[in-house]
Amino acid sequence: MNNVARAKLFVVVMSTVLVIASAIHAKQTGQPTAQQTTPPQGEQKPAGQQAAPETLQVLKGMPRQQIMGEMRKIATAMGAQCNFCHMNPFPVDTPRKAVARLMLRDYTMGMKHKDGSALTCNDCHKGEANFLRSRPFQGAVGKKSEGIQVLKGMDTSRITQVMTAFTKALGVECTYCHTDDFDEDTPRKQIARFMMREFSSGLVKQDGSAVTCNDCHKGHARPLTVLPFPQPRPQQPQPPPEKKPNG
Repeated sequence: MNNVARAKLFVVVMSTVLVIASAIHAKQTGQPTAQQTTPPQGEQKPAGQQAAPETLQVLKGMPRQQIMGEMRKIATAMGAQCNFCHMNPFPVDTPRKAVARLMLRDYTMGMKHKDGSALTCNDCHKGEANFLRSRPFQGAVGKKSEGIQVLKGMDTSRITQVMTAFTKALGVECTYCHTDDFDEDTPRKQIARFMMREFSSGLVKQDGSAVTCNDCHKGHARPLTVLPFPQPRPQQPQPPPEKKPNG
């Protein structure tokens, strides 16, 4: 065996010894070997890709850029800032996050306009977080309504059926909207007309079936107040200010 062959053999033997010694040392100290620290090719993430927040549910699977675009649309439609729903730390769940998920899942994604176009948050909110409070519904008490409006043209028996369905869907009696004077207008009458014009008469479900009051109310006049949303975190009591000694 010549000197060159001996040198090559020596290098191979020493390299093998070093690899074995490194593996034994890593096992004893609990440190991963170079082979262990290299992720499998199938688990490697493309450069620049960021993991989606763990709290995502309805928008889960969307690219981060698209998620941020949807969040901006929601904020604009609500006339609010990010902290209207989110708090620090960001993953903490809040009641408004839960409401937003419900609205996205059951309304904007579960319904559409009768012409087939998509429903958006802005179709209802139009820059107002609590849009039913900002409409001109107040000041109606004592005024006379112009008779049947949205249900105009229906025969009496059909109107009675619709009104009965209203009371069951909202879990209320007729007096919830009407006074002893049936022709007297009330804020709740105006809201009912608005809901019929903008929602039950103007929208359909994704399968094309009609939207009814019960699809949202499910026996409750104010359905969002009875759902099991997460409760806000209790405020930490602040320590009383220290009293400065006299003098």
